[in-house]
Amino acid sequence: MAQAAVRTFPAAEGAIPSPSTAAIREILFPSDLSPASDRAFDHARILAERLGARLTLYHAVDTAHLSEAREAGDPEVARRSGEAARAHLGRLASTVAAGSSIVVEQSNQAAQALLAQIRATHPDLVVMATHGLDGLAHFFLGSVTERILEVGGSPILCVREPDHGVALPYRRILVPTDLSEASRLAFPLAALLARTFGAEVLGIHVAQLRPGSLAGIPTLIEETVPSESSVGRFLLPEFAGLRVKARVEIGSPWDRIVETARMEKADAIILSTHGADSLADRVLGSHAERIIRQAPCPVLVA
Repeated sequence: MAQAAVRTFPAAEGAIPSPSTAAIREILFPSDLSPASDRAFDHARILAERLGARLTLYHAVDTAHLSEAREAGDPEVARRSGEAARAHLGRLASTVAAGSSIVVEQSNQAAQALLAQIRATHPDLVVMATHGLDGLAHFFLGSVTERILEVGGSPILCVREPDHGVALPYRRILVPTDLSEASRLAFPLAALLARTFGAEVLGIHVAQLRPGSLAGIPTLIEETVPSESSVGRFLLPEFAGLRVKARVEIGSPWDRIVETARMEKADAIILSTHGADSLADRVLGSHAERIIRQAPCPVLVA
């Protein structure tokens, strides 16, 4: 339920965009070699090319799943699996105009191998598909994503194709905020991508409801609901010179964010998981996880 109509905050005439403090120079693309990962690669590729970043394509051969073949007398199965993975990633890398490299390794714990790769290389961005084979399909949800953010400190772009079709480059970016300073952590990356692709920024604040004790009527957690004007002013310092719209919704944060992304045909949602409870519980809280699961477009978690 929207409090009021969306309000637009055009860039001031002659305004000089403030430089973003974000920089993406190294992008890591972990792949499980599935069609979903191959589609997510298009996002990694275009980001690398437009940002001038180096792209590393990564795959961990899950040796635990190859044990039966080895026991059956085929000791070369792991080597052949590695060669097939390298060939697969090589075909993808051949389409990249920017610098790229391929890393294929063997591990009986693919998730841990990926975490070790991130810890060792500290990429500025990790790009992965949210739906793929079991080896990576659940990496974004729950403890592994949390550990990537905490241990690796790398933002993660969780890619699924938008409901309204493939949208590259990004044209509209949805930026949720609870109006806390912590929620600004995602703003530099959002501003960087908006400037890079000339995208419109749609800022959204959700005034959260909680079950009421009076006749079961839900009540607002916030004492007052902010106006679109105040949300717009909160966004402008980081998004100077960009097309910015502000929107205020009332309800469940994850539900209203997902529905707004769907209605507005957002090409990406960029959010911080370090805000107050209206966005997330410490790192990858329940709202952020639900947004990743239900979003109709890619979600960048910073």
